[in-house]
Amino acid sequence: MPVKLPVSKKRILYMICFFFFCLIDQRIRTTSGLDGWGETFRDLTGAVMAVLILSHYHLNDFRKRKIPYLVWSLVCVIGGIVFLWKGQSLVWFANDRAVLVLDAFLFGVILIRTFSDIVLERKRPRVFKPFAFAWLAMMILMIVSRSEYLWPSAYLVMFGCFYLTDYTAAEREDLFQGMLDGIILGFFVLQGWCFVFRPYDAVRYVGVYSNCNINALFYLTVLAAALTRLVQVYRRDGSRLVRLYYWLGTGVVLGFLFMTISRTGWLAAAVLVFVGLLCLWRVLPRRNMFVSLCKNGLIVVLCTVLAFPLVFGAVRYLPPVFHHPVWFFGEWNEDKVHSWDKWDSEKFVDLDRLMRVANSRVAVILDSLFEKAAPGSTPHLEVEGENLALENDSQTSEDKTNQPEVSPLQQQLYDEALAAGFALDRADRGNALLVRKAIYRYYIHLLNFRGHPDSEQGFQIFPNQRIGHAHNIYLQYGVDFGVPVMLLFTVLVVWSAVRFVKSFAGRPFEVPAGCLMFLLVPAVFGLLEYCWGPGSLAVTLLFVVWRRTICEDNV
Repeated sequence: MPVKLPVSKKRILYMICFFFFCLIDQRIRTTSGLDGWGETFRDLTGAVMAVLILSHYHLNDFRKRKIPYLVWSLVCVIGGIVFLWKGQSLVWFANDRAVLVLDAFLFGVILIRTFSDIVLERKRPRVFKPFAFAWLAMMILMIVSRSEYLWPSAYLVMFGCFYLTDYTAAEREDLFQGMLDGIILGFFVLQGWCFVFRPYDAVRYVGVYSNCNINALFYLTVLAAALTRLVQVYRRDGSRLVRLYYWLGTGVVLGFLFMTISRTGWLAAAVLVFVGLLCLWRVLPRRNMFVSLCKNGLIVVLCTVLAFPLVFGAVRYLPPVFHHPVWFFGEWNEDKVHSWDKWDSEKFVDLDRLMRVANSRVAVILDSLFEKAAPGSTPHLEVEGENLALENDSQTSEDKTNQPEVSPLQQQLYDEALAAGFALDRADRGNALLVRKAIYRYYIHLLNFRGHPDSEQGFQIFPNQRIGHAHNIYLQYGVDFGVPVMLLFTVLVVWSAVRFVKSFAGRPFEVPAGCLMFLLVPAVFGLLEYCWGPGSLAVTLLFVVWRRTICEDNV
């Protein structure tokens, strides 16, 4: 007699798939770019999406019309061998070529199956056509733009087939729950790896990434999953112990997020927590909304305060126990913690230093807003996703002698940008608002109808610092793909958010609430940062939750 699992097999499969999305996001942000593994993991997104789609079908579905699948398999075998052998001029690394062959085979099968379902068997989910056509128009405009990116074509095929797959109600439930499970599992696995191999020697905590802002983006995704689960627990009358677990889990994630000292991450977290608290109030509608928000908000604050010593202690004191530091590409330097450094080495970041830099970054914003200098504050700037914060430990930023040398070419590019009115004077380095204003001014002037390739973007804001992206996902899409794409992307984000909110009127409503929170991660974080394109966990999840809006059978 078969053993009945407490959860369905498909939910376990979906959990594994979304865990792999977390792993893909981590690997493409930390590889060297010299061995092709970044591109390999990026293209594995297609293979994982193929598993999500093919899980809906049974083997008998492919036996009905064998000839197309056999012909396509033969084409892939012959073409794949040729591509692996002779395709170096197109794709340099063999590992990436192998994944591309796998993607082509899987999605060829999926396209045949999708065509058969829609045209021959007339089976597909009910589609909200206005939104679907707007999404399709955006993807086509991205493809025909001057950007030279290939990922819009891949995303059109991947997610187009995903949206047209006629999942059952049980499969949709398993897919959503598996998404939450996979993201939470990804947090435990990746953060657990950090506790062994990633000593805390950079003030702005980078975790399993090499960039504090990308790390903050990952924590925001985990926060959205934790808040969604918290709403589910209350909605489904979960035990007090399970409720306490997710309350404390929310506090733990917020503690990690605080350590990144990402102001954009803090803003997005505040929005997510507010939406989560509104959803909790919706679970108990008899309570006064203001009282509910205040009460549950205080619980979030209390859980964060209680969890923070544990979070900081684990980050600071667990890695020295193992003393096996791991660096990602470009990270190694003498100031990093090495295996021979003692557990109390001054290279480690202490709590006082963390709080001082966090306070300094807040002071920089306040100084910029009120246009006055704050005594003792130190300028900070995030450029090109790097943590370039200068710490005011014992000397001012002007006394620092470890600044990168400026090459003649950098100086020339800076002079040209300064003459054009885009670069800033060195004295403005600490003014966060002026920096963002200069970035947006430059990228707004690039806007046109068909976008720009990457080679036509970027400017030297300071002699030794170059800006390579718009620090705004909406503006970046406009520069990459053109103004129509930027407008359509913005409309789709707002439109789907409105439809998710309207779905709150029904019961159960935790699925649209969760979709809204996952949507808000790139939507809010992307206001002040770019969400790092194809393979990014936040962007992948954005396309996943859009299925809720496109397919009316989800409502």
